[in-house]
Amino acid sequence: MSEDIFSQFFNLFNNDESNVNWELAKQINNHITKDEESTPFELSNNEINYEQIFRVIELKSEELRTNGLKPIEITFLTPKEYGQWFIESIKHFNFENIESPELSLFGGIGGNNMKSSIFGMQFGNLAGLLGKFSWGLSQFGLILPQSATLGINQKNFNAKITSFEANENDLTLGLFSIEYTTLCLGNYSQPFENIMNTLTKSSEEMIENLKDLNFDMNPEAINNPQDMFANISEVEGIDPSKVFENIAAPLSFYRSVIKQKSKDLGILQDESIFDLLMDLSFSSYESPTKDIETKISELDNYSDNFLDYLVDSKSTFSIEDILSNSDLIPTIDELYDPINWATRTSMPPI
Repeated sequence: MSEDIFSQFFNLFNNDESNVNWELAKQINNHITKDEESTPFELSNNEINYEQIFRVIELKSEELRTNGLKPIEITFLTPKEYGQWFIESIKHFNFENIESPELSLFGGIGGNNMKSSIFGMQFGNLAGLLGKFSWGLSQFGLILPQSATLGINQKNFNAKITSFEANENDLTLGLFSIEYTTLCLGNYSQPFENIMNTLTKSSEEMIENLKDLNFDMNPEAINNPQDMFANISEVEGIDPSKVFENIAAPLSFYRSVIKQKSKDLGILQDESIFDLLMDLSFSSYESPTKDIETKISELDNYSDNFLDYLVDSKSTFSIEDILSNSDLIPTIDELYDPINWATRTSMPPI
């Protein structure tokens, strides 16, 4: 006999093992991607040896690797599986350091598990968003996951590769290089902390809605967390514009770093392929991510110029220094005028 709905409700939110309710995150991801294809897709070109391409990138990227986990294999995933892979790949982060008075207060009011469940909802939404609409981590500059497996979102990968009139082998090599680079850069924790700070602010706003929440306790709602929270503004699906608008500049900066590091591999004779693949203006579909893609795209040239400024000005800070210190990440105004960044970062702390 199946559990009663109150037991299901308790189990959904019961989480004593970590600061994030990963089971809830997984269920929300599965719900968001439930209408996507679950059967294996045909690769766009069966004559391309994808495993061989991965090994070439692995050999060429020795200098890129830092101390930490690196991908040693590649696998093609369905949208649902890609979201699950993303969830697994961010569990390494120390979530104990993410705190706010509002979340602490809510944990005291609603139980010790509610704070972790809020993060679970946020990451479940983010994972589902990536699985359903993203062709990879580099699309948004998400430098944060760590995994021994390079996951490729197969459906969106095929759509991305076949949207250009260029050599498919070069496009595949370029996209794999970009995603491999992004995953290797996940060894830096500061970019993820920027993401978490934004998610924390979003969670605090959700708390205001949860205080007056009347849960729908029917069995279907319990089995579908998205539906159960449908009466909470922004919970049924993270509003990407709202969640990411404050970090559009850092995300654009991370994307430029990914692109430059990929070019540094020297793996493609025509480096403009990297520019082509990373150009968000070529997105031909409508999705909830369109607004944030537009905001990031508007900053891409400024971010590229910022990296040029670091070299031309012989800055004392390297790209690695900036990725290691959130205080060095340029703001949107500093992307527009890197001299402002140089002035701020050269001043002694108050």
